[in-house]
Amino acid sequence: MLNFFKGDRGVGFRFSLEEFSGAFGDSITVIPLLVGIALTTEANLSHLLLFFGVFQIVTGLYFRLPMPVEPMKALAALGIAGTLSYSEITTAGVVLGCLLLASGGLGVMGRLDRFVPKSVVRGIQLGLALILLESAFGYMVDLIWLASIGIIIVLIFLFLNLRKNIPNVSAFIVILIGIIYGVYVHGLPPISLIGMPELSLPSLSDFPGGVMIGAFPQFLLSVGNAVLATSFLFQDLLGQKVSPDGISKSMGVMCLTSSLFGGFPMCHGSGGLAGQYRFGARTGGSNIILGCAYLGIAIIAGSAQFLGFFPYSILGALLVFISLELGLAARETDRWTVTILTGAVSFLTNIGIGFLVGLTTSKLLERISAGE
Repeated sequence: MLNFFKGDRGVGFRFSLEEFSGAFGDSITVIPLLVGIALTTEANLSHLLLFFGVFQIVTGLYFRLPMPVEPMKALAALGIAGTLSYSEITTAGVVLGCLLLASGGLGVMGRLDRFVPKSVVRGIQLGLALILLESAFGYMVDLIWLASIGIIIVLIFLFLNLRKNIPNVSAFIVILIGIIYGVYVHGLPPISLIGMPELSLPSLSDFPGGVMIGAFPQFLLSVGNAVLATSFLFQDLLGQKVSPDGISKSMGVMCLTSSLFGGFPMCHGSGGLAGQYRFGARTGGSNIILGCAYLGIAIIAGSAQFLGFFPYSILGALLVFISLELGLAARETDRWTVTILTGAVSFLTNIGIGFLVGLTTSKLLERISAGE
């Protein structure tokens, strides 16, 4: 194991079996979305992976923590569903990049962190845990026997880690099993070398749909889950206070850069952090490991079908434990009524609406309590 310096932004860098396994905890929710985006839009899979690789490494070096890097999920869902074109999505990404940079630079996220009650943030974590759990079951049904093997392996390593202090490398082993199975059934994936990304400026015709349908709901989702909930979870899991404004500015830089050069709008997120932590990541070393893996794949993944051989049932098995990790964090609330309501609305509609409903309810309850 290699250990490097500790810095004031985080706990430093560690390169070990735990970090290696934990690194892939962030990719479990990322890879299916990237493949879906590449198959249903004009996005180039190599370019998507290129920017994810670069920013995994950059954020790992800067924060020195297992800082997740994920596609913006509302935009990904709208793109895969065909509601927004790829150009409208990247336009939304440019707008969001400017908003997030401005919000972080002006200290807006820090003020929101003080204004938004803890119970609302915990509700967002609960809602996301339920969403991820539903996705996990959806992935597992195709090959339930393969998913069951993955779950058993994770449980064995959790027991060994608890009783014998054996490193939890279950995520790496489970993903390796998925790769072997996928290659055995489908053969080796098609290889096509990456082309250079080019600057692509937004078109005025893409702004109406990109802003109203894409950027607005995604901004609410990003404030709740990617900024506030992620900041909370770093404190919960690692005892590290990461500034919401710093998270917002980081997301702004990622969004602007990737959206302008053929990537996809990116964010951080509590789900990815829960995944990295659950499978062993504790430092920025996990980001560097995963970033290098993404870059290696990006070089030869010119075809959108490159990752199509991988069985999603394996991802579902790992996603079960990520959702449980995130759900457990939601227990640390100061008002269960608001947390459960926020989580339920987030699960049944979306996290942006859940955030607004939870915040409104919490403030009304505060006023009622003050009136008493």
